[in-house]
Amino acid sequence: MWLIIGYGNILREDDGAGFHLAATLATNISPRLARILAVHQLTPELTLELAKKDVDRVLFIDARRGQDRPLLMYQLEPLATVGSCGHQLTADLLLHMTHSLYSPSLKGWLLTLSAQRMGVGDTLSEVTQSAMSLAGTMIKKLVAADFCSRKLQK
Repeated sequence: MWLIIGYGNILREDDGAGFHLAATLATNISPRLARILAVHQLTPELTLELAKKDVDRVLFIDARRGQDRPLLMYQLEPLATVGSCGHQLTADLLLHMTHSLYSPSLKGWLLTLSAQRMGVGDTLSEVTQSAMSLAGTMIKKLVAADFCSRKLQK
């Protein structure tokens, strides 16, 4: 099953896009297909969610300024990276922690949404809203296709 974690600060304009997208997806995707979390930041405690027995893949969603495409998605390598377990915990470091402690076979991806503004405020730029719309459609198709594929394999 997919675990989808959208994260970001909803009081910093486009930075909250991952959080907002995850909250929207949670109302549009059945819990049978994916577990979806909207969080303000990645924390070490999330390794417990990643380590649940029914989770075999995780998708992190975040906003990124300076990105030339609306969406970028790439597979994460569970490598220990520079960072801390505080405000700078990254998706790849969280995946590394989960591999080390619980589940070495878990696969992870990071989907970044194009962001323009990271100032104080709670409105999203048009660029980020458009990226969120594209990402929402893509994620729904990805999760549905994966569910169908697993059903056929049984």
